[in-house]
Amino acid sequence: MDVKTLVLGVGNPILSDDGVGIHIARKLKEMRLSGVTVEELAASGLELLDMVVGYDEVIIIDAIQTKDGRPGDFYELEEKDFEKSIHGSSPHGINIATALALGRKIVPEKMPKRVTFVAVEADDVVNVSERLTEKVQNAVPGILDKIVNEIGKK
Repeated sequence: MDVKTLVLGVGNPILSDDGVGIHIARKLKEMRLSGVTVEELAASGLELLDMVVGYDEVIIIDAIQTKDGRPGDFYELEEKDFEKSIHGSSPHGINIATALALGRKIVPEKMPKRVTFVAVEADDVVNVSERLTEKVQNAVPGILDKIVNEIGKK
């Protein structure tokens, strides 16, 4: 049985580093990876559910800002890492973790068995720009390698 894999780049492509997920998704589309669907999502609420339903595995790429993070660092996280933020909010109504938790209650048999997050430490997520900051842009090749290698393990 073939594993259906989705790579989903999330973010706002006109707010500098907030668009890193979209930038990486576009590069992955150019690579035309066999057996992998690559999509972009400019929102992160309930729209996410429509996209992930029916896939076995999903990799979500998004920007993150942590207290001690360095721009360009990236982290691989699992759904359980977001358990404390399930009732958080986002400008889109609900956050990714809440959307996934809701989907697991409503249509558990259609939800992915595994969801991995690649969170990229952002520098600038407020200034209008279609370009990533230098440190985040320099990290993109390593992030692409990590994602391609992760897909190759499945």
